[in-house]
Amino acid sequence: MISCKKLISLQDLDLKIDSVRAQIEEKKQKFARMQSDIQEEAKLNEKKSALLKKIQVRKRQFESDLNVHTDKLKTIKLKMKNAGVLPSVYVALEKEADTLKKQVDELETKIIEDMEKLELLKADLDKNEKIVNGRNEHLLLVKQRTQEEIKKLNGEIEILKTQRSQETLSIDTFILEKYEELRHTKNGEIIFGVDILACPKCGMGFSAGFQNLLKSHDDGEFCPNCGVFLYWTGNRE
Repeated sequence: MISCKKLISLQDLDLKIDSVRAQIEEKKQKFARMQSDIQEEAKLNEKKSALLKKIQVRKRQFESDLNVHTDKLKTIKLKMKNAGVLPSVYVALEKEADTLKKQVDELETKIIEDMEKLELLKADLDKNEKIVNGRNEHLLLVKQRTQEEIKKLNGEIEILKTQRSQETLSIDTFILEKYEELRHTKNGEIIFGVDILACPKCGMGFSAGFQNLLKSHDDGEFCPNCGVFLYWTGNRE
């Protein structure tokens, strides 16, 4: 037989401590998620900024190539206007001029496309930067509030721990050690009042002998399967 009644109030305190600790962890996780989301947005902005620089470099190269091709085209046109140019040479120059015109048109199109891309990227970056800055400011406020809330919750835990220490003074050492061992190895509740013929923790059905033992007194027994504390609260007939 195990006196469970003294352990019930101890378990209530432990469950309250668990609950407060879970609240603290939830607040920490919520803040961490906010921080992670902002960091991801900042990384995305960095990628967009790198892309913008890449397009700017490419656009400058296109502009440089355009200047070179335009100068070549001007030179060829001047040569074609030369009265002494041979017909065969003129045909060759005309063919080269056509190729250069096509290349100039392609470069101008690429430059215009890059200008449009740069305009959209700059607008997007400016917008996102403002959003990230605003969220960082909000994050600082949330951090301060979260720290204050966690400090208050830690204070509640200290009060509960003091009450717990006082509660353990009246509990038999062997029972307390067994309780602490179960608390360490199993999550949540480990003391159960039962009025059904199965363990609420592991679900294992009770043998006839254990049923009779459990119903025979007001104290408790260890579950034969998982070892939690059980005491009978149902009809004893």
